[in-house]
Amino acid sequence: MTMSNRAQRSSNSFWAVLRNRDFRLLWAAGGLDNSGRWMDTVVMGLLVLGLTDSAFQVALLFVFRWTPMLLFALVSGMVADRADRWMVMIVARGLTVAVTATLLVLTALDAIEPWHLFLGSLALGWLFVLEFPSRRSFIYDLVGTRQLVGAMSMETINFTIGRLSGPFAAGVVIQVYGFTPAYILLTAIYGLAFVFTVLIEARIPAPAIGPFSFWSTVAAGVRYSLGNQMIRSLLGFTLIMNAMAFSVESLFPVVARDHLGVGAGLTGLLISAQAIGTLVGATIIGLLAIIRYQGRIFCLGLLLQFSSLLLFALSPWYPLSFLLLLFSGIGAAGFSTMQSTIVMISATREMRGSALGVLGQCIGIAAVGGVVVGAVADLLSARAAVGLSTGLGLALLVPLMPFSPLARRPITSPDTPTGPDGSTASEPR
Repeated sequence: MTMSNRAQRSSNSFWAVLRNRDFRLLWAAGGLDNSGRWMDTVVMGLLVLGLTDSAFQVALLFVFRWTPMLLFALVSGMVADRADRWMVMIVARGLTVAVTATLLVLTALDAIEPWHLFLGSLALGWLFVLEFPSRRSFIYDLVGTRQLVGAMSMETINFTIGRLSGPFAAGVVIQVYGFTPAYILLTAIYGLAFVFTVLIEARIPAPAIGPFSFWSTVAAGVRYSLGNQMIRSLLGFTLIMNAMAFSVESLFPVVARDHLGVGAGLTGLLISAQAIGTLVGATIIGLLAIIRYQGRIFCLGLLLQFSSLLLFALSPWYPLSFLLLLFSGIGAAGFSTMQSTIVMISATREMRGSALGVLGQCIGIAAVGGVVVGAVADLLSARAAVGLSTGLGLALLVPLMPFSPLARRPITSPDTPTGPDGSTASEPR
């Protein structure tokens, strides 16, 4: 490895990005927010289950949480392109504290009803969608293209730590103390995330964009995203991923109980395998700081995740199933870390938020996919639903990937000149 290569790798690693004070604050706030979101999912689910004894109504919480992503992601993308992104995060996180505090009061007064929790899930889902493109665009504003892979690796690690710690904390607090203390903890977590966001010093003005027209702006964002080869290919793969792989994760407990024959403890451990794999994968990506062929990492992650989940559906043994979900998580790290990275590098600054909004719209298809795989699980079995969904996803992906620009060439910024060999001015040749 040459000296210039070592220097570039060092500048891209997450050790380098953590030297940025504002990014550290943003990352810490995001870590708290992720833990809180996974925690409140468990708290709400157990509350609804206790109030209704209905698995269907528990499932409705998932629908309410993801419906805003499907309906409003394009709008939030427009907001990210036209508003002060820091202020959008402040508003979203302030309202998140307010919603959670309201549920705390209702729970403490023993006045909580299922419809309160449905509305709370819908509101928290909408606030997440509002913040998502502004937060991701703000990350790019803070670190730039050179350190973006390291930053997004840290984001994936955040998500994974939240996925591991949030449900565990919720279960322990509810078991030992009850629902009211759980909501006190949740309100404190979201409140601290709000404080960390307030402490960020960077103030990056919104890009100067022409007169606003809602429908024409939406159309322009969609047109831009579909007109960009890299983003268009990524959106297509994201639709397949979220409809056919992400949507089956809700069936893991059923597979564990009905097909692997294990109880609640081993079921929880099994589900954690995917998060452990994602943490390992994101850490490796962050340390290696692969910046030239992000698209290939994205595609390999997709294939590994789908293949592992298909084999998981066929596995008759618990240890093998655990290992397969671990590999699925490693694949998910490659997919999720590079997903927003590719969009942010490929889009111009003026369209970055809109492109992320279109991405969010595609992510929201998970709500529809969840309904379909749930129906198949009721008709056949959970194991069959996982196998059929992931098998169909692989059948769609494998023929398409060799022709995708994601797999064939490096990702470059539209504002960065490239040489005849595909290298940029900032890249070693």
